[in-house]
Amino acid sequence: MVIDNYRDGDLVIFCDTTREHPKTYKFLNDFEANEGIPVIRLTHEGGWKGMLKKMNGIPNRYRRRCTLEMKIRLARRYLRKLKINTYTQFIGFRSDEKQRVKDYKTRWKTVSTRFPLNESEQTKQLINQYWSKKNYNLEIPPILGNCTLCFMKGEDKIIAILTNFPEMANDWISDEKEMGYTYIKDKPMEQLKNIALEFILKGKVFDLDNLEPKFNCSCTS
Repeated sequence: MVIDNYRDGDLVIFCDTTREHPKTYKFLNDFEANEGIPVIRLTHEGGWKGMLKKMNGIPNRYRRRCTLEMKIRLARRYLRKLKINTYTQFIGFRSDEKQRVKDYKTRWKTVSTRFPLNESEQTKQLINQYWSKKNYNLEIPPILGNCTLCFMKGEDKIIAILTNFPEMANDWISDEKEMGYTYIKDKPMEQLKNIALEFILKGKVFDLDNLEPKFNCSCTS
């Protein structure tokens, strides 16, 4: 695993969208405490709302400015402030995610990219085994990784999430009302929340443990 090969001088960067699950932040704290590796935490000016204001709209599956603004460019600007222009970035695409590796697009000539999990044939199963031996873990189902209600999860998965955590929809509903757009075409978050609430009233709460996003994220492409 990459963290076992951590070298002095390497930088571990976490770009915070401000829409992460609370246990994601707990995991970062646990990681630092247990591995002794500092995590540089970066946040776009104004957080998620600031990004929406800058793009004067809302990201969606075909206009994914959130990844570009809140992750890729944010980290790049930080490194440039440190006068680090030439470096190797490590991306955690596994060996069972060959298409994500294939689809990755290089953005800067001075930045080389490696996929160590892919290179060492690390599958999801092997990675889960690795973390099972640790005394800490992420503590949330995989579907809750990345932004809590990311549109890439798909409307059915978002509804499933909301049957467990209906309050998660509130910030996303607020975004859509303020900006006048929806994250998913013709499917406002308020509508998805209402569907989830109907399931809850019927006693139906979906299991999140084995859910996968509807669309391949490839967030770094």
